[in-house]
Amino acid sequence: MFISHCHVGPIGFGEERKSDPETGTLQKLDKILKTADVDRAVVFAPFPSEGLGWGGEAAKQFNDPNEWLLKELKNHPNLLGFACINPKDPDAPQKLRKAVEMGLVGAKVHPPVHGITINDQAIDKFFQTAEELRIPLHIHTGVHGGFLRTYEPTLIDDVLQRHPNLSIVMDHIGGYALFDQALAVLHNNNRCYAGLTQCSGRDPLYHLPIERVEILLKTVGAERIIYGLDYPWNENNLAALTDDIKWIRSWNISDEDIEKILGGNLSRLIISH
Repeated sequence: MFISHCHVGPIGFGEERKSDPETGTLQKLDKILKTADVDRAVVFAPFPSEGLGWGGEAAKQFNDPNEWLLKELKNHPNLLGFACINPKDPDAPQKLRKAVEMGLVGAKVHPPVHGITINDQAIDKFFQTAEELRIPLHIHTGVHGGFLRTYEPTLIDDVLQRHPNLSIVMDHIGGYALFDQALAVLHNNNRCYAGLTQCSGRDPLYHLPIERVEILLKTVGAERIIYGLDYPWNENNLAALTDDIKWIRSWNISDEDIEKILGGNLSRLIISH
């Protein structure tokens, strides 16, 4: 199995950090993956606005979180890194090229955290660069504060229409409130993927009820669904991972389709670049 959507940093953070200070680190993630028999995972560099992984002496020698992640991944061959770059930074395209040249295989964009409007033409060069590099982007969708009009899922359609060879994973599939918008974008763009993250029911904001699972499978298909854990933002990350896998395996779909959702699609996206 190969899963996505794991946030990591030099020191512990996340829901479990009070009971386990190591939560949020690469070392803890490795332990969880081995216990759950997961072979590989995609990890995101920390958001720069939060500091290098929520602080810590281990990160102070680096200019940005992407450099820190690249160094740490040398000790974790089972983990593949995605850059975290704010598209509105003046040198965002150059930062993205550098990150990919150094070994990162995609990028994470969080519009409410980064303070961007998704379809703003002023940041379009960033998306153009990702398209040219043939790397996938994970983009947060779902209510997360701020002005909804700046990051509602339908704005991703504008980006994909301008960049038809760009691959985007819509994390959380719009959440419970904006699922219909995300579904419309998926219907309209065959290089858009449903990011199955926090959807199994433990978080009502992102819950994907079974009737929505069924319509997603029927109209989008298993070949465009990618599972992500959202580590370490779970009260018990190991339990969340094992429960999510059981949830997906409980669907009335073939073993081949389950394999696509639990790693096959992600592998194809990353290898294709």
